[in-house]
Amino acid sequence: MARTCRAAIVPEPGAPLEIRDVEIPELVSGSALMKVANAGVCGTDVHLWHGRLAGVPYPLILGHEVVGTIESVKPGGIQDLDGNEIQEGDRVAFHDVVDTCYSCWYCLVAKAPTKCPNRFVYGITLDSTKWPFLIGGYSEYMYLKPRTQIMKIPDHVSFDDAIFAGCALPTAVHAVTRSPIRWGSSVAVQGAGPVGLMLVILAKINGARTITAIDQAPDRLKMAKTLGATHTLNIQETSLEERSDFLRDISEGHGPDIVYEATGNALAVPEGIELVREGGTYTICGQYTDSGTVEVNPHYMNRKHLDIRTVWGSETTHVYQALRTIGDNCDRFAFKDLVTHKFSLADAQSALEVQQKQESIKAVIQPNE
Repeated sequence: MARTCRAAIVPEPGAPLEIRDVEIPELVSGSALMKVANAGVCGTDVHLWHGRLAGVPYPLILGHEVVGTIESVKPGGIQDLDGNEIQEGDRVAFHDVVDTCYSCWYCLVAKAPTKCPNRFVYGITLDSTKWPFLIGGYSEYMYLKPRTQIMKIPDHVSFDDAIFAGCALPTAVHAVTRSPIRWGSSVAVQGAGPVGLMLVILAKINGARTITAIDQAPDRLKMAKTLGATHTLNIQETSLEERSDFLRDISEGHGPDIVYEATGNALAVPEGIELVREGGTYTICGQYTDSGTVEVNPHYMNRKHLDIRTVWGSETTHVYQALRTIGDNCDRFAFKDLVTHKFSLADAQSALEVQQKQESIKAVIQPNE
């Protein structure tokens, strides 16, 4: 095959993406080359484009949520998490984090591997000017380094279904792991973007009695209802007092047992603290980049006896569980219908702009189409 391929690159923060030819490196033991089918356009990609995340090397090939087909594997082979050999032609997803050491204080003592100082993330913290170059999904091919945790996509799961195992669903799985949903719980989700919609699905699967999606986009709220939300609230059409009263009315006067924040907007946090019931749990998983400072009253949180949880990134177990959840439920929830916009590699800039304007529910780039 050719020794170069095309990739869309952010040359520096704020600059338009450029299509460049990038070297395809030789495989080493334990590595694989993947032909990219779908690269999800994440809200984090927009922040990276604008340079809002510290420690990111530029020029950068974006794309940390990626699915595709194994093009080649180094002789000697590699295995998936279930011990099955990865072969050419396999349709795969993978955990976007590589090089987590599992030997440092954070990994072994704190049991917080998402804070491992040695971890790197495809499409975010890997340097595209250094080997192996093809470290993001906005490219025709992607190099999967040794120790990358690769998972085969079930035959009945499409690439459009599987893209949600790249970032949105693992983040939601992590959030629900931190704040488990008990059967019959009352749940509210702030934000009906990809992560918020995945939280709606997990709430439904876990037997929540009421599931309320809160957003300002009518199309996203409509999709939330399709996926199992029992109620929706549009923040453009209701006041905080009205939203709080409504959530108490549908939960015997108490309010939601759990409120999940998946907005990426700091202003949602004081409202979430207001909405959750006394003695309830507020879980923040949408604040991956710095969206500013907001004022909260710690006495109010303490008086309400709240359990405040936060979520940073995902572990391999969350990606594994996400892919299995999609495989077990893609006939129940139309994951693929959430992919509302598709772009060629040449139109990657337009994909970012659509995501920035929140015109899509989920946009993907298809570099080989």
